[in-house]
Amino acid sequence: MKEIRSSYLEGTDWLRVESKKPKILWEVSWTDEGILKLKENLGIKDVKEIAIPEIKIGTVCSKFRNPKVLVVLIDGIKSHVICRDNTKFGIGMEVHIKWDGVRWCVVKHPRFNGKY
Repeated sequence: MKEIRSSYLEGTDWLRVESKKPKILWEVSWTDEGILKLKENLGIKDVKEIAIPEIKIGTVCSKFRNPKVLVVLIDGIKSHVICRDNTKFGIGMEVHIKWDGVRWCVVKHPRFNGKY
């Protein structure tokens, strides 16, 4: 990082944050201009905002012995869904689920057997 920082100007691209430590150990803070130059030189593109997953409603088809997995019918397709505990879910019960990027997860867990 020292080699990369040496090619940029101190004061315009990056600054040292004062502290009681020796000057060599002061933290480095990058300015907005410095961050833009650094991204350009490293070839990093701006990341788009991550979309919040939509919550869908499915129906419980069956349960496994594993208390953390349910089989849920989502848009006509049976899928495995991760939950905290499947003992209070009843077959035929509607379930609120969302996609977390890797798998389906239950959003809301029932407090009582078969109902929220």
